[in-house]
Amino acid sequence: MTTPYVLGPSKADWDALESELTVDPITFEIVRHKLEAINEEQGIALKAVSSSPVVTEASDFGNGLYLPDGQLVTMGPEIVFMSGSLPTVIQSVIADCHENPGIGAGDMFAVNDPYKGAMHPPDLCLVAPIHHEGELIAWAGVAAHQVDVGGMAVGSLSAKAREKQQEGMMLPPIKLIEGGVLREDVWRLILNMTRQPQMVGLDLKGFVASNVIARRRLLELVDRYGVETVKLVMRELLRYSERRFRERLLELPDGEFRSQGFIDHDGHANRVYRTDVRLSKRGDTLTFDFSDSSPQAPGFINCTAAGLIGGVFGGLAPLLVRDIPWNHGILNAIEIVAPIGLVCNAEAPAPTSSATISEAWMVVNTVVHVVSKLTALSDANRAHSQAVTHGTFHSLHLGERNQHGEPWGTHLMEAQLGGGGASFGADGLDQSGGFPSIRPKIPNVETNEIHGPLLYLYRSYFPDSGGDGAHRGGRAAGIAVTPYEVERLRCVFITQGIESPVSLGLFGGYPGATNRHSIVRGSRVMELLAAGDLKLDDESPLERLDREQLGGAEERPPAKTEEFEARPGDVLEYRWAGGGGYGDPLRRVAADVERDVGSDFLSRARAESAYGVVVGDRVATERLREHIRAERLARAAAPREARRGEPGAPLTRLGLSLVVSEIAGGLQLECDCGHVFGPATVCWKLAAARHPVDLDSLPLVVHADLQLVEYLCPACGTLHAVELEERGSDPLLDVELTSSRDFRGRSGGPR
Repeated sequence: MTTPYVLGPSKADWDALESELTVDPITFEIVRHKLEAINEEQGIALKAVSSSPVVTEASDFGNGLYLPDGQLVTMGPEIVFMSGSLPTVIQSVIADCHENPGIGAGDMFAVNDPYKGAMHPPDLCLVAPIHHEGELIAWAGVAAHQVDVGGMAVGSLSAKAREKQQEGMMLPPIKLIEGGVLREDVWRLILNMTRQPQMVGLDLKGFVASNVIARRRLLELVDRYGVETVKLVMRELLRYSERRFRERLLELPDGEFRSQGFIDHDGHANRVYRTDVRLSKRGDTLTFDFSDSSPQAPGFINCTAAGLIGGVFGGLAPLLVRDIPWNHGILNAIEIVAPIGLVCNAEAPAPTSSATISEAWMVVNTVVHVVSKLTALSDANRAHSQAVTHGTFHSLHLGERNQHGEPWGTHLMEAQLGGGGASFGADGLDQSGGFPSIRPKIPNVETNEIHGPLLYLYRSYFPDSGGDGAHRGGRAAGIAVTPYEVERLRCVFITQGIESPVSLGLFGGYPGATNRHSIVRGSRVMELLAAGDLKLDDESPLERLDREQLGGAEERPPAKTEEFEARPGDVLEYRWAGGGGYGDPLRRVAADVERDVGSDFLSRARAESAYGVVVGDRVATERLREHIRAERLARAAAPREARRGEPGAPLTRLGLSLVVSEIAGGLQLECDCGHVFGPATVCWKLAAARHPVDLDSLPLVVHADLQLVEYLCPACGTLHAVELEERGSDPLLDVELTSSRDFRGRSGGPR
């Protein structure tokens, strides 16, 4: 049976990778950095023309330069998703348009069909071939989220869609600019499909400006250094990144690693969808196998192959490629396996309008989680092992007309404020930004209020919302808004993680708070604002507004909503996920917990129940921590398998408290107290004490089909894993190691 590769197979040509540069190093560095400067200028041009706060304030766009065959050369410092998916867009343009209508100098092609490379329909892409004396030498490309491209719902995230045709405008590669001249018929076609033609039109003009700047600057570079030199540097840059990335992979141990994440609700029913990734690290290649993921959904949460590739790239690059140029050389060392028809590799006409904040985002989460298990084994890379950063984008789309009677719509971007995942050596950041966002930004409150008919009631962090751990996750944040000086607004809430923790912790760390949103109908909010008497609660991990004072009737919709109306007096309130924690919370330094309490990161009650810290009393803290460990073991079920053995010779750590040791028969996993979990080729959790988590005291909601489970050392009570599992499933064999050679250093040769 043929392996269903989405990307790959991959095999290194080390003779080519190790050969000398074909241009002198100084020229290589100068031209390389000039290419990156072109990317910066592309983004500046787009933002200067656009009027959408999604672009101008939140920088929800991507751009790059590409080889003639579509391979990524350099990318702008915005959304990795988009820059990583544009190669598929360019390849679709080449395949569909090469013969008819042709690809000529001065042309530009628009695409927003996810089955042709866009991330989802609202991510409109424009790519431009760059010719020099009749030769195609490169492509420029840009993509940005549009406030509306038609479809069943305002904002074009169509929860009730069952096929792509119901999701609005769906452009296969279509020539928008021909020989430098705008095709007015295509322009009118695109703007005819959107509820916000003025904003989308300005974004498109910004796209054109971005690509014109890229073409002009690249040809200036050709004039200065010669076309052959520029072409060589672009190809050498890919070779340079691939060699450095493969060398880094050779520093890491071989093994098999696995993680899972779950999406709740598909737009039609509150079903759960599994994203399952198996990471195989073999020598200088990484293979991400998603074959055990759920079949594609009838609703809009699916992503296509472009979203899968972009998600893997977006999750991997910040962890393992942090100091290497991000380009197609990285993708050359990666294999992605996923049969078509899965939620992460959907088959047309499956709907995909929520892909970027549903399945493609979940791909990022699971890739971060599984790659962090690999890097946690490496002394050189362990510091970059981390829990999941706020595992969803909690999206609120609004539209209709503004206070002046003009067409208006927006996509509130505050979810970039979510909590960052904790790492091996540090707490997660508040206001971390989404993991695939290199320079995360959000609009100012005043900008959004000027832009449209909204009043903000608060924008705030929530205590106790970061995942508990030896290093805690960053806090969740949230907002509340109300319509202002309009009769109504059309609204859509789209997220995941209302009933499925998505910011997963690592090595005993808990997940961050689950998402939460609500609508309060007919409240007294305007009366309270006029009187200056609106009360906010700064201590609750769940709500900021006093429901009794606010009045009205509260509704708690599911993770995905159909379009609904909000009218004057209605309040829209939502909070997104905190970051995942890292390591057993009882191993957190007590002084750090006390500092968190003093800074309102944690309540005193949470400090005691999760961290065993009695503020100001060191003796009581030690007693409480011992009590919690004993209580853990008393309530936990005994290990399913009783494995016996003696501690081996320690080779490395897996996270904070698991030890990989060597024995005569190979490798084994141990608690750092000396308890042996058994060979490193079998599931260590079967030899751990196990306990389903009591959620009553946590800001977490778990779907009926899922459960959150603690895995403990049966000897000392150390918490080694907190896993989100499907009910009735076996524990995940998430780390499988075979060779001690990987922990003693390699011979040094790439082969």
